[in-house]
Amino acid sequence: MNSTQSNKLRAYQAVELVLEAHESTWNSLPAFATAAGDFKDFIPNILSLAQIQASREGAANEKAYALAALGDAAFEIGAAVHAYAVTTQDFALEGRVDFSRSTIVYGRESTVLARARDIHAVATEQLAHLSDYGITQAKLTAFKKTIDAFEGTLGKSRQQIATSSAATTTLTQQFAEADAMLSKRLDKLAFQFKDSAPDFFNAYQTARSIVDIRATRKVNKTTPAPVPTPA
Repeated sequence: MNSTQSNKLRAYQAVELVLEAHESTWNSLPAFATAAGDFKDFIPNILSLAQIQASREGAANEKAYALAALGDAAFEIGAAVHAYAVTTQDFALEGRVDFSRSTIVYGRESTVLARARDIHAVATEQLAHLSDYGITQAKLTAFKKTIDAFEGTLGKSRQQIATSSAATTTLTQQFAEADAMLSKRLDKLAFQFKDSAPDFFNAYQTARSIVDIRATRKVNKTTPAPVPTPA
């Protein structure tokens, strides 16, 4: 949710509290009671959609961690193979694994995966010669799991993006419908309680006020040092 929507939700919840506290008052007006019931249904819907919307950030974080782990594992193994290739003057092999840590994770996701898989493949081919360079079958197995884990986050991330985007659209619709419910039904009917139930009416009006909480910029009020004048 953006800041405007968060403020609206806060006001909706304030209205809900007022309605619950004064139910015995407005329940005598059937049209108001129906509108109040319809309005209260929006709040759990909005909270659920907001949670779905926020899950996109969780998927992005998971993907970022998986990419970092993949980069570390690929570089460790690729660097060892590179050192072996230099020692044996295998220039073709040296060029195949000549990557910096940042280069390994650079580019499109499919490119990163292909690069990591090739490092795994060449290390597997040369495994018999790599024990002195710290590469074992256990490390290659762990590296393969790291590759698979990163690949698994890609589909999940795309699905979360699609789900989050749909939730964002529906969330906007829910806020629009809730606003209409308040302004076109509850607000109109609440006026009937102005004289008969002023406590409820005033509490309702207060809850309907949406406070826009904005970040305030700090102003540096320190007095500047005087500029010395030439003698």
